[in-house]
Amino acid sequence: MAKANKTEVEALHNLLCMYYADQLASGEELSSGTLAAVNTFLKNNDIKVDVLEQDSPQNLSNILQNLVTNNEVQQ
Repeated sequence: MAKANKTEVEALHNLLCMYYADQLASGEELSSGTLAAVNTFLKNNDIKVDVLEQDSPQNLSNILQNLVTNNEVQQ
């Protein structure tokens, strides 16, 4: 099997990012495995957020941070 080219890898990366964003935005409770996968995706892509300095609540990092914060409060 041939290796994927850069365009194919970028398309897959984009789809994965959109999938995770949709999952987080759905408001449904996510499994710990899904949350771990999102966290790994963010770390692997060197995504770091200072929540105090972010304005946009629509980005993937802010959605994840809000979900984690709300989960800690409910426990």
